Amino acid sequence: MIWWVRAEQEDTIRNSIVALGRRMRLPDFTGENRDYSSQTVLDALRNGEPYAKFLLIFDNATQPEIVRRYIPHGNGHVIITSRVQGWRQAVRDDGIEVSQFALDETVAFLRRRVTTLAPAGDGAEEKRRLRLARQLAAALDNLPLAAEHAAAYLTQTGSSVEEYLERFQRDAHDLLGESVDMYYPQVVATTWSLARGSISDEAVALFSLLAFFSPEPIAETLLVQSGRVLNVSGPVGKIVDSVTEYRRAARELARFSLVKLDGIRNTIQVHRVVQAVTKARIEREDLAQARLLRKTVHTLLAASDPLEPEREDNDPKYEFSRQHLLPADALNTDNAHLRNLVINQVRRLALRGGYAESLSLGQAALTNWRGRLGDEDLQVLALAAEVASVLRDVGRYEDAYTLNQQTLGVLSRVYGKENEVYLRCARSFDSDIRFMGRYQEALDHEMELLPRYESVFGTQDHSSLMIRNNIAVSLRCIGRFEEALRWDEETYEERKRLFGYSHVDALISKFAIARDLRRLGRYEESLDHLREVVELMDQKNEPWHRHRLLVVADLAVALRRVGFHEDAVTTGEAIWGRHRTLLGPEHRQTLVVATNLIIDRRNTENLSGAQSLGEETLQAWEKTAGADHPNTHATQMNLATVLRRRGNPLGARELDERALAGFRASLGETHPSSLIVMGNLASDLSALGETRAARELGEATFEMSRVTRGDKHPATLVIMANLSVDRRADGDLAQADALYADVMDLFDEVLSSEHWEARRAAQRGRLDLDIEPMSA
Repeated sequence: MIWWVRAEQEDTIRNSIVALGRRMRLPDFTGENRDYSSQTVLDALRNGEPYAKFLLIFDNATQPEIVRRYIPHGNGHVIITSRVQGWRQAVRDDGIEVSQFALDETVAFLRRRVTTLAPAGDGAEEKRRLRLARQLAAALDNLPLAAEHAAAYLTQTGSSVEEYLERFQRDAHDLLGESVDMYYPQVVATTWSLARGSISDEAVALFSLLAFFSPEPIAETLLVQSGRVLNVSGPVGKIVDSVTEYRRAARELARFSLVKLDGIRNTIQVHRVVQAVTKARIEREDLAQARLLRKTVHTLLAASDPLEPEREDNDPKYEFSRQHLLPADALNTDNAHLRNLVINQVRRLALRGGYAESLSLGQAALTNWRGRLGDEDLQVLALAAEVASVLRDVGRYEDAYTLNQQTLGVLSRVYGKENEVYLRCARSFDSDIRFMGRYQEALDHEMELLPRYESVFGTQDHSSLMIRNNIAVSLRCIGRFEEALRWDEETYEERKRLFGYSHVDALISKFAIARDLRRLGRYEESLDHLREVVELMDQKNEPWHRHRLLVVADLAVALRRVGFHEDAVTTGEAIWGRHRTLLGPEHRQTLVVATNLIIDRRNTENLSGAQSLGEETLQAWEKTAGADHPNTHATQMNLATVLRRRGNPLGARELDERALAGFRASLGETHPSSLIVMGNLASDLSALGETRAARELGEATFEMSRVTRGDKHPATLVIMANLSVDRRADGDLAQADALYADVMDLFDEVLSSEHWEARRAAQRGRLDLDIEPMSA
């Protein structure tokens, strides 16, 4: 299998890889999410499925570190064409590096391919041929494709080098557009000089303007923005202000094969070789004109910004500009509005699950702007806050925390705490704090931010609703589930009213409600909500961003709570694999899924698999979050239930005691997680024969759970059922039977007598509790 990959930018690489996936007809391949879909294709190539061997050609690559991520190390080969040096170090692999043509290499290539330039024995003739070869190489600007075209043309037509040079200087585009015997697209360009004499000034101006965009297709709506682009005069001004003038000019250019028009997508495109030659020539011959054209492109890009990256219906408009930012040198712009577009693109890409693209653009811009604008520039600080958010999305929590902390310090000192950028950064920083397990601190900060948010942004703004969403998350983390539900329900209603019930923000709120309901013991309602969210996301072909991944992971937990254990483990294994592929095996969200999957494997009697996963996940939590993080303790406890099932109650007790000490220290003795560990620790003691100690701990846990979670919460019922077993074992049959009768009535009322935990309790069997780790 041989496949050509357009490698100018990361998005063109992804598009080419996704197109390959469609051609390969991989199972379950959709191509909707570029991060996940491209990784699926690369995995298939590595595994030799369905092609045992392959050749990928990354053409015109510009960013070695990005291309390296898309090189599959399977039983195949890769060719990279690029004008960038240093590929061996960037790729970190064996290979033959052929650097870009230097002048002497272009000369040698031409003299090898063109007979009339070949070395001659006579001294004067040799000097003449060498001089002509150097002149031709310089005229072609050492562009390999142009050199290949020149060599093929001279060989095929028998023209002299002098004639070629004279024609190239007079009408290079016509010359480069000649059909010659070469392995590359046939039409390169047509006559520039002929066009200048035969078409309108507006067509000439449009062609020049196109040279300063990306070689990718350019949307008409990006080029023509009537009334939005000021201070652009002359023929260019006519084009960008009038659809009629633009279309007339575009069709003139198409008539001379200078551009390609796509009537369906309503785009215009210049062949990249033609564009490169045109741009280089303008920059060489008229630097002032080149600056004016680049400034105009920057103005057009800035004017295309719909200013609301959160709105899904703005995605097409942002897509029009995204691929042109780097080729148009947008990072070096003096246009503040264009810098805002860059900031908004960083935010939007992350919201849609394009974390790698978002981080790549954001970090490149941040480095550039800090150097040019300084660390205290407000746009630099706004971008830093966005980059920190993406760092958190990709699992670099410490880096996100540090960057947000530094940015907040500057914002507070220079711009004050009522500044919009400060408020956005502060909200992001509170998320960093929450991910570190400091839930109460995050909640206190968010409650203090809320009135300032609503004063600055208004009560119905996306940002104000986001802070409300985050308050509910923090409430859920500290165990105040009823309050979290009220906040989430209010936020959902506002988001549904403002954005629609299927908008991603509304779906996130509905998902949060499902989590609250489940923690309140309302399992069936939680599952119904999640089914609806999953169905809506499927219908919308929502990208596989972190939120969609988390929704499906939560569906597995909800299935387990209701009793669909086989469905839960099937769903859990699949979404865990997708997390590992898309986010990485040690991303904290991946570890959250793994911590839950321990229980699903245990419930389906895959005890060895549950234990190995538990041990692996525990080590990962300790490495990435620390030994004292609440999710580390949750994993300890979930693993302990597996050890006890496998006949190692002593090992289970040691883990549960560590988890209990950690939860009490960080969240308090009455936090639901602490009570769950206490309930399971009583089971450990029972399994070790310490019946009286098990009963005493069970009695205390039962009373605390009744106060904290209520008499009818399913967790309280499990603790109650286990306590009846311990009372019986301790010889207190009357108390045991009375408690047993009460708990069976409550099971029937709350979950039904057919619920799997009720059936287990009816057999006087012991029940295990588990903890869902915290996540945003």
